[in-house]
Amino acid sequence: METVNHFKLFDFILDHIDDELNKDMIIEMNKILKKGTSDESNPRYNVGEFKIHPNVIGLVNVIKTSKPGEVEKDIDMLISNYTKQSEITLEYIVEFHLRFERIHPFGDGNGRIGRAIIFKECLKNNIVPFFILDRDKPYYLRGLKEYDRDKTYLLETCLNEQDIYIDLCKQLLNLEFDITVDDIG
Repeated sequence: METVNHFKLFDFILDHIDDELNKDMIIEMNKILKKGTSDESNPRYNVGEFKIHPNVIGLVNVIKTSKPGEVEKDIDMLISNYTKQSEITLEYIVEFHLRFERIHPFGDGNGRIGRAIIFKECLKNNIVPFFILDRDKPYYLRGLKEYDRDKTYLLETCLNEQDIYIDLCKQLLNLEFDITVDDIG
């Protein structure tokens, strides 16, 4: 179900690519991702609203997150600071992402929503978008954990994923098709 929901979330992102990021949009993204899942009927996850139970990032090298009672204030401040920027750069999107992840506003789906926001904001600001590949997730998590000490872990991981995305796009755009009329039908 969540795989189908990811496609719906991607469509939502494309439909709202030029819209300013806001709290209602982020909540809607979480609703789309979790619709029809077992989490939707589980009050613990509070789908469509902010978390009601404390959560953390990771199982090893745990990263603490905002307390449930602080989420709305923290999200409002994060979005307010972000939307005040006159120029959005990749570095600023990565910084926003880090802060979003540290708030961890939902009962589940925070990383996926945070990375969807990265993708949307990159497209909106004419920055090459990217995805964090599963194989690179340990580097991404290390970057989140070590950010205050050394920003380069997270930024370099994102730049690497951006390079992979660029290479993939080049490959797809340079494909030569040997399709004849007979192949079509």
